[in-house]
Amino acid sequence: KPQTKSFMWVFRTGEDGGVPIILYNYTETRAGYNAADFLGDYSGYFMCDGYSGYNSLPHVKRCSCFAHVRRYLLDAIPKGRKDDYSEPAVQGYLYIEKLFLIEKRIREKHKGADAIRDARNRKERPVLDAFFAWLETLQVSGKSALAKAAAYALNEKPYLYTFLENGNVPIDNNRAENAIRPFAVGRKNWMHSNTANGAKASAALYSIVATAQASGLNTEQYLTELFSQPAGTILLPFNT
Repeated sequence: KPQTKSFMWVFRTGEDGGVPIILYNYTETRAGYNAADFLGDYSGYFMCDGYSGYNSLPHVKRCSCFAHVRRYLLDAIPKGRKDDYSEPAVQGYLYIEKLFLIEKRIREKHKGADAIRDARNRKERPVLDAFFAWLETLQVSGKSALAKAAAYALNEKPYLYTFLENGNVPIDNNRAENAIRPFAVGRKNWMHSNTANGAKASAALYSIVATAQASGLNTEQYLTELFSQPAGTILLPFNT
């Protein structure tokens, strides 16, 4: 029904140098099997947020997003205390900021997945080890923002280490986050859209347009050429 909550998922290729592909998928619920059904037999690395439904994916090596960890810690810093290094949330935030700084320098200096992997393990693994050693001694209780941030990071710990295995795995999920943002903004104007078929059509159209944009195409020109072809013509947005 129009008044019920439903969901749009986005899946995006990573940083392995292949063609950029962005796919949207509409479902009526957020159940984890929706992601498994969509991905099918896909096997490989899977960067995502901390949603537990992804744990049911049978063939993937799950990776967790450091941007989410950083965001939780940033939200836990008391107002006006961001420069107070005695604040535990500031201390944790600085660990993650250091990881991002090292990652930036590694990617500027090293090319190729193997070189990035080796540099990460030399320079980022010690920071990550120190972060969790610090986190496991942190005394927090209750339902504070800091307790929430600590619990999130500790729950994601196994998945936060996975990116060290492969230089093609990104450190965060920002590419997918950025891909879903235009849809999240647009939905505010779609109160008149009230059918599942309409949502599925939107997902298909957004997949085509977003992939074309990620490939650097002029979207209007691409769609004009696409719809000028005979019915059934396949004109992929990364092969034009």
